[in-house]
Amino acid sequence: MKKVIIAQNLLQDIDEHNNLFRRGGIELFPAQSSEEIINFHGVKKADLIITDYAFPLMGAVKMCTAIRGNAELKHVSIIVFGASDPLIELHCREAGANSYLSKPVDTAVLFSEVSELLFVPQRKSMRVLMRATVKGMEGNTSFFAASQDVSISGMLLETDHFLKLGDQLTCAFNVAHSEITVQSIVVREEKLDTGRYRYGVNFLHLDTKSLIIIEHFVKTQARK
Repeated sequence: MKKVIIAQNLLQDIDEHNNLFRRGGIELFPAQSSEEIINFHGVKKADLIITDYAFPLMGAVKMCTAIRGNAELKHVSIIVFGASDPLIELHCREAGANSYLSKPVDTAVLFSEVSELLFVPQRKSMRVLMRATVKGMEGNTSFFAASQDVSISGMLLETDHFLKLGDQLTCAFNVAHSEITVQSIVVREEKLDTGRYRYGVNFLHLDTKSLIIIEHFVKTQARK
């Protein structure tokens, strides 16, 4: 049985009787505050937490930091809803959120994300050549990179090109014979021993068709 704790105000924005939350493998726990989410999680040991960036009393960033800093609580997936703001998203990601979704709640995107976090046990590596364009103060710069570990929320990039946290990219790559172009943001960086760079990027506005293509690919790979 998968245990999901969800902020009460978000539950009011969706149909709690939706098929996803009615499926036999999910037990749902509505919470009134960030503190109550942490308390519930301490008792229930949830598999997934869905919260609001501005949820009282401590907010999502402090809540994520508190959970990730606790050895007994940190093993949980966290989805945060908030304004469409790359800086806010970056703060939530750095605090430990697995996914950041823009409000108002898009139930199709939410349920795809919930399905992936709860029911796709692992992501298979996919290495393909992709092209990316960085929007900078002095114009756009294009480069090629190897992409891997693609999911509906983002992917890893490996490249010689230097990027900074918060940089926004336009990424184009192929999945299942379909080219996907999506706006992305750099949320994690690592310099490899080879001198190359590895970046974690999150997708900002993935259209429905691309979401379905990637989700199908991930689920197909997980079954292999």
